[in-house]
Amino acid sequence: MHGIHEQTGALKKRFPHKSNVLLVNITRLGDMLQATPTIAGLKAENPDCKVTVLVEKQFESVCHFIPNIDAVRCLDLGMTVRALAREQDGIIDAFEYVTEFVDELRKEKFDYCLNMSSSAYTALLLRLIGIDNNGGWTSDDEGNRVIESDWAKLFATSVFHQNRQLNSLNLVDVFRCSADVEAHPKQLLIKVESEASQVARDLIAEAQFTNTGPLIALQAGASQEKRQWSPRLFISLVRQLLDRTSARIVLTGTNKELSILQPIVDEVNNPNVFVAAGKTTIPQLAALLKECQLLVTGDTGTMHMAVAVGTPVVAMFLASAFGFETGPYSEGNIILQPVIGCGPCNPNKPCAGLECHDTISPDIVAELAVQRLAGEVHSVSSSIAPPEQVIVYRSFFDKYGFCDLQALNNPAVTELSRYRTAYRKLWLDDLGGYPELDLDAPTSAPSSLLKFATPAGEGLDQVVLGARHGQQLIQELLQLVGDAHSSASRLGEVNRAITDLDRQIEQIGYHVGGMGPLTRMFVFSKENLSGTDPRELASQMLNIYQALERRAHKLALALSQV
Repeated sequence: MHGIHEQTGALKKRFPHKSNVLLVNITRLGDMLQATPTIAGLKAENPDCKVTVLVEKQFESVCHFIPNIDAVRCLDLGMTVRALAREQDGIIDAFEYVTEFVDELRKEKFDYCLNMSSSAYTALLLRLIGIDNNGGWTSDDEGNRVIESDWAKLFATSVFHQNRQLNSLNLVDVFRCSADVEAHPKQLLIKVESEASQVARDLIAEAQFTNTGPLIALQAGASQEKRQWSPRLFISLVRQLLDRTSARIVLTGTNKELSILQPIVDEVNNPNVFVAAGKTTIPQLAALLKECQLLVTGDTGTMHMAVAVGTPVVAMFLASAFGFETGPYSEGNIILQPVIGCGPCNPNKPCAGLECHDTISPDIVAELAVQRLAGEVHSVSSSIAPPEQVIVYRSFFDKYGFCDLQALNNPAVTELSRYRTAYRKLWLDDLGGYPELDLDAPTSAPSSLLKFATPAGEGLDQVVLGARHGQQLIQELLQLVGDAHSSASRLGEVNRAITDLDRQIEQIGYHVGGMGPLTRMFVFSKENLSGTDPRELASQMLNIYQALERRAHKLALALSQV
């Protein structure tokens, strides 16, 4: 198996033994590729485990080029929607299709499921299938979405808009840990077969390049227009690469992206620029990228594919894209993140300004491409890439096997970067069980930890006081629930006090800088209480308040070490 990273077994595991796994990953090529370390790790840690992947029908073909998948189950969601739109007999057809689909999956008797999709319909589908042990999203008896693992709660916390810049854990690792996977390859995986490789070589021959320099792939398109670097900037970049390296340029993409590529081709007007967009299948594109010495791209499925075949990447993370979240999952890639107050922006909202695009000049990208072609890059002059304009990162893996980004152009430590590092320590220690923080050390007495930081100290104090008050309220609630003669009015008062307290804790996350991830994890935990027994629910709430207090102290300790 490809380059499996072995660890010491520190990761906390909810369900360590798995024999028949369903992995739900419905949507895009990049998502499937980002699931490959998890799938490989499941097989490495459970050698006899069967892994079945559930995808929408249109993405079935992708799965056949992903290693370690034993079976693929396809949900024809498009057919279901069309049937429902017909109403009357169409509703019956849709019901019968879903019923039969669920029945077939129930017969598989899966003992574990990781749902990497947060959609309501996949959560409900999994509830119908009835798998006992889950990571990710499922539903309760009333059809409400439930997040089953703390790592999946961390995913939901980290992508919550105002918290994004405080996250430094790649989402590949977050989902991997949701599945209890510790051993894993330090890159994404895809099969490149000989037939596809021959097609790629034939395409390169078809280009009839006159240059003999490095073969460089450029991906100009992206999933959203606001994440596409301007063609005028690509034109300048292509000219510099041709002049400085005698490059052979291959423009990748789909037929839909030809309108983006044609202005580049027309303006550069050079025989060493070849359009491969629309001429390759997915495995053929993977093979073509493997032939290249470098890919210059945005945050795209093509970027993840290049990582999977071992081709170095220089990637621009524009608009809503954030390198710490979805950056290239392998060692030694170059990531450019604009320094701009509005970024990373909300992926679901349009942007009229696109100032982030102009913070990355073609000169910077060309220089970094030239340096990366020469070998690994470990430092970048601030005169080449001014850190107040753009941060240049290098991807690497930490001592626990988690992907991380190292800043190369010496940016100043900011409150954001400080919190980002501290939260990384907190989550690795508290969720993962990796020894990053020691609250029992003599220098880490909780009473003194909250005084060092401003304005963080005030926010942490508020969180700790709220967590302690919550524990007191729950203790009283347990007494009231356990006493048949307790006052109903007092029981109502305590419940209202808990509701008001929870709202206050949530508001701290909105109004005090740096507290968002801490309080959002608390909110998601409270929203995912399970069961109907009052004492059991109260016990779960007590654990949640205790976890909030513990994590606040750990965050304070982590901040003191940054």
